Amino acid sequence: MDTMKRIFTAVAGIVVFTMGTVVVKPARAALLDFNFTGQNGTKGSFTLDTDVPRSPVPSIGIPTPGNPGILYPNAVSNFFFSSPQLNVNGENADWEVIPSIVFGPPGSPILSGISYPSGCSATASFTCLINVGVGYSGTLPKLSDDPNSYPIGLGIDRFDPITFQSLGREQFTSYQVVRRQTVPESNSSLSLLAFGVAGLLMKGKIDKKTQTVSAVISQ
Repeated sequence: MDTMKRIFTAVAGIVVFTMGTVVVKPARAALLDFNFTGQNGTKGSFTLDTDVPRSPVPSIGIPTPGNPGILYPNAVSNFFFSSPQLNVNGENADWEVIPSIVFGPPGSPILSGISYPSGCSATASFTCLINVGVGYSGTLPKLSDDPNSYPIGLGIDRFDPITFQSLGREQFTSYQVVRRQTVPESNSSLSLLAFGVAGLLMKGKIDKKTQTVSAVISQ
């Protein structure tokens, strides 16, 4: 009986330790949610995954020689875009950063933003339909997950689907970026195992007591 008690006490300690130390994993804080409206009634939103690694092949950036960009393929998800000319709902897009284009003195935000559809800015043919410009002041090559690294919305460029010539820029009337609040992942397998072992030991202890009582009664 003393041995069973010691074992049960040890397992109970494992349960407490497990619940207190490994039930919850750290939550990821890499997703940023953007939303914006344009002066002509355009509305849009998207999610940027800042953990997406850069492509080893640069984008062509803007269709001007000498301004290549850093490309993050399919880093954008849930892209929603509503305008009189074009509507997009729940699609992926690329994110690119063009370090050579600075909006102000050194240290000011540089050009970054969505290139839609995915792959449109990865070849010399440049087949983009939408660019959503965002000023970026974070680190490179890994994208920052701090909303303050995306301080300004620069506007929307749309392109003709036949000639891919710019149809002009629409300025933002509202722009917001926030870090998505992720739910911590549960890692309860070890605690379940400990609870299971404790249950089996308890059952064994009860069964042993039952057998002892039955033996006394039979005598």
